[in-house]
Amino acid sequence: MIYFTIVEVSIVILIIGTVIFMFLFTLNLIDDYKCRKSIVLNSHTFYRAFSKIKSKKKRKAIYAVYDFCRYADDLVDEYKDEARLNKLEKDLVKHKSGFYVHSYRFRSLKRHTYHLYDANDYQAFFDMIKGQKMDLHNRTYETLDDLLDYSYHVAGTVGLMLVPILAYKEKKELRAFAINLGYAMQITNILRDVGEDFKQGRVYLPKEMIKSANYSLQDLEKGIINEAFIKLFESLASIAEKYFDQALNDINLFPLDSRKPLAYAIILYRAILDACRSSDYDVFSKKNFVSDKQKMQIIKTYEKESLT
Repeated sequence: MIYFTIVEVSIVILIIGTVIFMFLFTLNLIDDYKCRKSIVLNSHTFYRAFSKIKSKKKRKAIYAVYDFCRYADDLVDEYKDEARLNKLEKDLVKHKSGFYVHSYRFRSLKRHTYHLYDANDYQAFFDMIKGQKMDLHNRTYETLDDLLDYSYHVAGTVGLMLVPILAYKEKKELRAFAINLGYAMQITNILRDVGEDFKQGRVYLPKEMIKSANYSLQDLEKGIINEAFIKLFESLASIAEKYFDQALNDINLFPLDSRKPLAYAIILYRAILDACRSSDYDVFSKKNFVSDKQKMQIIKTYEKESLT
């Protein structure tokens, strides 16, 4: 029979403990890297804005939330996979209840956000998944209210997820801010992607507003850009810009360290509308964007005006 001394046993335990610690430490690094990579590759605007946040904990939490939302969005836009979307929803139920989910996304969410969310905060996650399912089954929207309901589910919810990270103490007061900014950003997305969405069989422009502008679905199919389309575009753009303005006016409700990154996100996203205008409203044959040079100039101008 082989006997081990207390010292030998202690050394073995120390080695095993060190190996486990290094494994978990490395796993955490890999998880965080994947989340950061997701936002870097898929949203230069959001990354440019939120990477300015000084708190590393807040940045990691934001990247984890972004990656979760991006994955849900990709399941619909790229794969049309409702089965995996349903599995994501079931995994979210487990995560909310405190159970371990074998996925880097849920590990990152648990590590960086679990302490920030209460039971009610998770409703935004479930509503976002519901919004993704709307994209699988709803192809048109009748009224502006219908569109705003959809925009809440796919974009306003994301704002509600981020508020506890950016302003935990003020999250109740900032609920309207989050939802309204979601309206603005989603309407901007819709206007930028009119042509691309139509190719996928989706028409987000409300039928009521299309008719009011004397435009038609036949015009939309042909990619016609005329006075009627410009009127339709500007009608929706003005609604988005109203919500952007409101968000900028309410930016001081956030803690000081979150104000500037949020302001950057707002002004850079709003600039997409001007990019569409500069392209003579061609949102059919190309995807309009704001160049890095333009983004730097927009930020510089905003900073200068903020000092006056």
